[in-house]
Amino acid sequence: MKKEQTLTIILFALLLSCKSKHNNLPDRVKANFISHVKNIDSTLVLDSFSVIRVDTINRRMERIIDDTLYMMEFSRVQTQLSNAIKGKRADSIEFYHGEVNYMQTQFDSLKREIAAADTTKKLGMVAVCRVRLKKNNASQEMIVYYFLDWNMKVWNPQMIDTAISNLSKKLN
Repeated sequence: MKKEQTLTIILFALLLSCKSKHNNLPDRVKANFISHVKNIDSTLVLDSFSVIRVDTINRRMERIIDDTLYMMEFSRVQTQLSNAIKGKRADSIEFYHGEVNYMQTQFDSLKREIAAADTTKKLGMVAVCRVRLKKNNASQEMIVYYFLDWNMKVWNPQMIDTAISNLSKKLN
């Protein structure tokens, strides 16, 4: 009889300590993506969504991501300089020329930071997702990168919004 009572108490304690299962990573990322789509363009329809890879992010990868974003910004400023030169806008030419010159001086320091960055400390994860969106009779596929900390907080919501906005414009 005591064994049965003890077993009952243990089972009862186990049942009380069980927590509901949290959504897994693909479900959470998909739900987040759908909310971004609805906020950007409610006429877009999610046709397919899959997480194709998940990697951890360490300091070195963080620095590589920073460098990639910096290169994208550098390219944007160079394009603006070219457009200012074509349009013969002297005040803009001077400004963008100064920006390009300054940005070029930062490349070496960014490369040194990448080389010296710690690879042992894990900061979060990146989920690489393949997405297909539809609008009217057209559809378009894209790759979306979700940078997440260990608490599943999204680090790059603006980047996701920009990707959705650009795709929405292509489907118009």
